[in-house]
Amino acid sequence: MTQSLTDWLQQSRLTIVEVDPERNRLRVKGESCSDLACHEQTVVITEDGLAASLRSLNPGDVVRVDDAGKGVARIVVLRRVWEQIASPEL
Repeated sequence: MTQSLTDWLQQSRLTIVEVDPERNRLRVKGESCSDLACHEQTVVITEDGLAASLRSLNPGDVVRVDDAGKGVARIVVLRRVWEQIASPEL
């Protein structure tokens, strides 16, 4: 069975639960909670398209994670926590 684009987008989105930049770790929630190991070269792409560090992430941010096999290579911010709170969809 093929997966719809909507299903794929929902499954590829993760919510940041905890950020530990000193240990290069993230705790994220998708279908379940997971701990992700990042490396020093991990890049965070913010909503304005700029590269940043793990310190730019906040609990509640919705992200997509691109894994390079040896730790997370790129994290793309899809929606900030404050956008979630301000959304009329809630």
